[in-house]
Amino acid sequence: MLHPLKQAFWELCLPVLILGMMTGATAMAAGRDTHPLERDINSLVRAKSALLVDEKTGEVIFARNAGKELPPASTVKMLTALLVYETKGLGGTVLITSDDKAEPSNVPLIPGETVAVRDLVYSLLLGSDNDSAIALARYTGGNVTNFINMMNNRAIRLGCRNSNFKTPNGLPTPGQYTTSEDLMKIFEAFVRVPELRRIASTKTYFLKTAARSQTLKNHNKLLGVYSGMGPAKTGWTYTSRHTYAAAATRNGRELHLTILDTPNKWADATALFDYGFAHLPADPTVPATTTAVTAPTPATLAAPAVPTAPAAVTPAVTAPAPAPAPAVAPTVPAAAPAETPRPANQTHVIRRGETLSSIAQVYDCSVSKLTRVNQISDPRTLQPGQKLIIPN
Repeated sequence: MLHPLKQAFWELCLPVLILGMMTGATAMAAGRDTHPLERDINSLVRAKSALLVDEKTGEVIFARNAGKELPPASTVKMLTALLVYETKGLGGTVLITSDDKAEPSNVPLIPGETVAVRDLVYSLLLGSDNDSAIALARYTGGNVTNFINMMNNRAIRLGCRNSNFKTPNGLPTPGQYTTSEDLMKIFEAFVRVPELRRIASTKTYFLKTAARSQTLKNHNKLLGVYSGMGPAKTGWTYTSRHTYAAAATRNGRELHLTILDTPNKWADATALFDYGFAHLPADPTVPATTTAVTAPTPATLAAPAVPTAPAAVTPAVTAPAPAPAPAVAPTVPAAAPAETPRPANQTHVIRRGETLSSIAQVYDCSVSKLTRVNQISDPRTLQPGQKLIIPN
């Protein structure tokens, strides 16, 4: 038996201890409910500038200094590849000249040899070879200076407002800069081209030139390592530090990421993609699909409600017989609209800084068509996040 003083002590303290234990358990449970990345993402990401976007909704999931002007390094090569594709295509060959040289990261190309455009684009995007960028720029623009003008004009048409490009390969040059926001616009135009998307997702490529035969390895170290990793372009120089643009897909949802000026793009990208997939915005197509599927069900169920009235007369048994006919009939017209409209038109989610003119350029359609199809009376009323129908 406890001493009276001890018993009084426990009687007084025990409820407090139990309450404290319950409070601690609640706090631990609350901690488990909060995704650890939600608490730590800002300290985990070390990039000066980053932008993470849901490809389907256009919604920004994470942004840090997305409008800050910083050196792009080799992510510029996405714009170079896009211009080559749009201007010349990936067929044909390039006669290499003594001007097609750059250090470091080169094939190297030998003056006088002929190299396929496709080989040079693989070299550009996988091996990040700077001499391939020079050769492609000269081939596409007639000369490098003209090609750089083409780069800046194309960037403006894509809606880039805070970028200035001075090289086709991203090597350090005073006055060359972009932002995570602008780089995202370039990246999204780049991955919309199936051939470029496929090249940027390739792990290795065999390249044979006059200098040597070699196997190019994609510089994207997360390819085949991070679940769902897709097309990407890496970049690094001493002044820019690590830069990166990448896409990752899980369960049919794709996230787009751009990073500028980080000491470790792999750690930043992994943390941001993990965070993004844990905090995906609602899929806007789900409610529409759900209502479309469930809507016919009440209509079909309503049909048996008719036989319940004649049920008292017994001929009600004959009434259910026609019921299968209406049930089959709706499925025929339902299939037709589901197949025809989808391939007919695309949709585009408007981003900040885009105009009808820049969107029309990207999809190669006229502003008047965009205005007519979307019933836009005043283009100034366009808002970021608004969806546009892109006519064929």
